[in-house]
Amino acid sequence: MLEGLKVAIIRRMARKRLGKDIAPLTTYASHPAVMVPYAQFSQALEKTSMVPRKLKVLAQIRAAKLVECPF
Repeated sequence: MLEGLKVAIIRRMARKRLGKDIAPLTTYASHPAVMVPYAQFSQALEKTSMVPRKLKVLAQIRAAKLVECPF
């Protein structure tokens, strides 16, 4: 019950941030035990100021290119 609420909140936050639902969230939503900690980890990475924001974005783009991510 609580897991389902957490998944709904995470999906709503992602939809608000990205403007649409993305495929990985649909997959993760069926496994809340993985999705919730992953979302917490992602949020912590975004908030840290140890690495400059521009470098974080560059690393995300490079990682997406390496795995041929269309997003």
